[in-house]
Amino acid sequence: ERQLANIDVAFTEAPLPESLTTRMPSLKWLHVTRGGVSAYLTPDVKARAIQVTGSKGIHGVVFSEFALACIFALAKKLPDCFDAQWKNLQPMEVEGRTLGIVGLGTAGSQLARKAKALGMRVVAVKRTVTGRPDYVDELGEPDFLPRLLTESDFVVLLLASVPSTVNILREQELRSMKPSAYLINLTGGRAVDERLLVRALKEGWIAGAALDAFARQPLPVESELWHLSNVILTP
Repeated sequence: ERQLANIDVAFTEAPLPESLTTRMPSLKWLHVTRGGVSAYLTPDVKARAIQVTGSKGIHGVVFSEFALACIFALAKKLPDCFDAQWKNLQPMEVEGRTLGIVGLGTAGSQLARKAKALGMRVVAVKRTVTGRPDYVDELGEPDFLPRLLTESDFVVLLLASVPSTVNILREQELRSMKPSAYLINLTGGRAVDERLLVRALKEGWIAGAALDAFARQPLPVESELWHLSNVILTP
């Protein structure tokens, strides 16, 4: 308790519960290792006007490379190859395919550059558009999302975990995607309702998904996502 009382600055990855921050009367600054900080703005933090800062931008290389890994794993059906090496599979070529990036921030921009170098067509959505970079073929504001979904072979979500991104993909949006398209969610776990996503994957609205974010972390053992063969789950 004496140590907690003397803390002025906290550096953390996981949100700090109020049962802990209320025992830090000297706390003035909370820095988190993630880009989004909304989960850290608890009533106690707000009431005491504790400064909260994030690490926006430092994950660009990590997330862009991981998104590409997911694209190749899905396109080349690598999980199926690992499961049954001589199964008759039909992988796709990534070159010439359309990549839709929802959230052209630091990570989204790095992914776009890499995908463009691989010969992919890149379309993207950004909250505010002031100009289109040369590594993006088409760029639009949120009203461009429906067209992005209908044209993309891979849709990558790279959004901040804020209220405006909750359930950004609903039934209408998922049904508008190509049946051959894949969804890669590297954003907040509430961007897509998991029960709806399970239905989309089971009924073939989309071909498959790679998921690195869930509404509950870790993903509950009773989730149907664990048992779907067209899903890649990563921790």
